[in-house]
Amino acid sequence: MSKEFNMKRWWRGTKRYLSWRLRNPFAPYEDYYVHAVMRKVRGAGHPAIGPKSRPVRAQTELLDFLKRYGLQPGDVAVDYGCGSLRLGEALIGYLEPGKYWGVDITAEFYELGLQGMDADFVREKAPKLGVINPETLARVRADKPRFVASWHVCSKVPEARLDSYIGSIVSLLSPGSIALVHFPESAERRQLSGLAWSSPRSLIEKVARKLAPDADISFAPLIEGERDGIRQTLLVIRA
Repeated sequence: MSKEFNMKRWWRGTKRYLSWRLRNPFAPYEDYYVHAVMRKVRGAGHPAIGPKSRPVRAQTELLDFLKRYGLQPGDVAVDYGCGSLRLGEALIGYLEPGKYWGVDITAEFYELGLQGMDADFVREKAPKLGVINPETLARVRADKPRFVASWHVCSKVPEARLDSYIGSIVSLLSPGSIALVHFPESAERRQLSGLAWSSPRSLIEKVARKLAPDADISFAPLIEGERDGIRQTLLVIRA
């Protein structure tokens, strides 16, 4: 992709954001993210949210990794930033009824996912869903989840919001629980698109250690190798 095209795309995205910000001077960034994503969903479609979304790799990827770390059907698992449940559906199917928690910054995302699922399946499995806020996080915490997973979410978080994002995940952990946070890793913070960034491991580790000083913090590859200087990496936090 040429530098000229990159600059044109960046400028178009910047103009859209500035126009929105002028109309919404006090709204949080998360509101803009929802606006931008739903604009695509209602248009040509969005690759990660809604009826035209597709898994980057396998639809069972999230489930497969959680099982690798010991997930059992009776465990409570949180899909933090569940979107329209493109990876959550397989996890919902594996877990016992009421053991899945999906949370995101707007109900619009997961409601799109529910619309595409069999109604009997949803009634049988009774997934718990909620908008990320203090009340929802308190309800999730009360269920004492054994796993908190966040896939394809960290890359959408501005650097200034990383403390809030990782802090919310850490707040859901209790002794013996594990958080798995996927992020694209690069040598420096790099903008991948108008709404996505890669991050150096040192930045993610610094935030995680500040917010979970007593936890066991490590990193593991999501997949081996790198592409264009980007590795797909897991932050693993063991409470």
